[in-house]
Amino acid sequence: MNTTVLLKSVDIDIPGYRILRPLGEGGMASVFLAVQESLDREVALKVMAPALSANAEFAERFLQEGQITAKLSHPNLVTIYDIGSHGSIYYLAAEYIPGGTLRQRIDAGKLTVAQALDVAVDIARGLDYAHSKGIVHRDVKPGNVLFRSDGTAVLADFGIAKAIGATGGMTVAGSSIGTPDYMSPEQAQGGPLLDGRSDLYSLGAVLFEMLSGKQPYESSDPFTVALMHVTQPIPELPERTAWLQPLVDSLMAKSPEARVSNGEQFIRQMEQLLAAAPEASNLHVDTEPRRRQSRFSQPDRHQATRASGAGSSSRRGLWLVLAAVLLAAGAGFGWYFLRDSSTDVQPPVEPAVNGTSPSTSPGPITLDPKPMGELDVGILLEKADAYYAHGSQDQFGERLVFPEDDSAAGLYRQVLKADPANARAKEGLANVAGFFLANAHKLCDKKLWTSCIQIIDQGLLAEPDNAELKVLRDEADKRSRGN
Repeated sequence: MNTTVLLKSVDIDIPGYRILRPLGEGGMASVFLAVQESLDREVALKVMAPALSANAEFAERFLQEGQITAKLSHPNLVTIYDIGSHGSIYYLAAEYIPGGTLRQRIDAGKLTVAQALDVAVDIARGLDYAHSKGIVHRDVKPGNVLFRSDGTAVLADFGIAKAIGATGGMTVAGSSIGTPDYMSPEQAQGGPLLDGRSDLYSLGAVLFEMLSGKQPYESSDPFTVALMHVTQPIPELPERTAWLQPLVDSLMAKSPEARVSNGEQFIRQMEQLLAAAPEASNLHVDTEPRRRQSRFSQPDRHQATRASGAGSSSRRGLWLVLAAVLLAAGAGFGWYFLRDSSTDVQPPVEPAVNGTSPSTSPGPITLDPKPMGELDVGILLEKADAYYAHGSQDQFGERLVFPEDDSAAGLYRQVLKADPANARAKEGLANVAGFFLANAHKLCDKKLWTSCIQIIDQGLLAEPDNAELKVLRDEADKRSRGN
C-alpha cells in the first residue's frame, strides 16, 4: 500500500496559479487542473508529495523531469510551461490534455486496429525525436499516453528519463525504475546503459496490448512479469490480428541488436507490411465514424502513411505528467511498487484449476473450513499439483511459492504437516525447487548473477536445504561480487 501523503487543493498556494480541481494522483505527486494567471491558460499542475520533497533524490528526479522535457519540442511530446518550487512545494506546469489515456481506451475496448496503428506511429515519432536528442524515456506504457481532441496520441512523463550513456543520477544501486508490464529485458536486468531500443521494446509491448486486448505477459507477481520479459518467447497475437505479428516481433526481440533501431525504421516497416498484406484492405471497416478517422482507414491509406512519415501528418500529440515509480527492494527482480492508481493496476491472473484456462480461472483455491487434521490430503495434493502445472508451464513462476499459504509449495507443506511421510508432497516440493534451479542455471549461464540469485532464493523457499541451490547461490554470489 502506498502510504505517501499527497497534497490536496486546500494545501496548495503557489504564486501565479489558481487551482480549479484535482485530476489524479500517482505514487509521487498530485495533479490538478489549474489556471496560470499570468497567461490566463489552463495547465496540468503536478505537485510533488511533501514527504518526497524532503528527499533530495526524489526532489532532483522531479526537477529533472521538467528540465529534460522542456528541452524536447515535438508534436508528440508533452509541452512543459514552468517548473519550480515555493517553500517546500515542488511543482511542474504542463499543457493540459483532456482526451483521456490509452489505458482507458484499451480497457473500454474502444480501440480499432487502424487506431492502434495510428497510436503506435505517434509514439514511435515522439520516441524517435527524444532518442535523437539523447534521451531514453524508460516508462512507455498506456497510462502515459494521452489524446488530443483530434485523436492524436501524446507522450508524457519523462520523470524517470535519462540521458543515453549517463551512468549517474536517478537509479540508486540495486534498483530498477519503470513498469515491469512493459519493461525491456535489458532494463529488467538492471542494465545501466540503456538506449532507445529499450523504449522501442516497450512500444512493442503496448502495441501487442492494443492489438490483443491483454498484456504480453500476465501475472499477479511483478517479479514473475519481469522475468517473463527476459526468458519467455515473444507473445503471439490472436488470429484476428496475427498478420501484424512481424511488427511486434521487430519491436519485442529479446536482444536489442535484433530490434528495429529507431522509430522511423519501425514506421517504414509498418508501411511496407500494409502495402503487401491483403488484410490491410479491411482496415476501413473497423473505424467508427463518430471518432476521428484513422490515417490507415483512408481509401489511399498507404499514400497517407508515406506522407505522414515525411512529416506532413496533421496529427499532433503529447503525454501527461503522471509518474509511476518502481523501486527495488533488493538487487535484480525483487520489487515494491509506488504505482499510479489511475493507470497500470490490472486484475490478477489466477492459476488454472479444474481444467479452466488462466484467463477464466475462478481465482485462488478455497479450502473447506476444517481443522488441519481433517483436511482431505488428496484434495490438497490435487490443488498443489494444479498450481505447479500452472506456474511451471503457463505462467512462469506464478503460484509456486507465493502466497505462502496458497501456492504449490504452501499446499505441499500443509500436506506434510498432516502426513510427514507423504511422498507425493515431498516430490512436489522437489519439483518446485527444481523448476527454479533449472531457470537459475540459465540466468547464471548468461552471467546474469543478481537475477540468478533472485531465482535461487525462490527455489530455497520451497526447499531450504536443497544442496544444489545452495552451491549455485554461493557461486553466483561470488561472481556477482567479481570474485
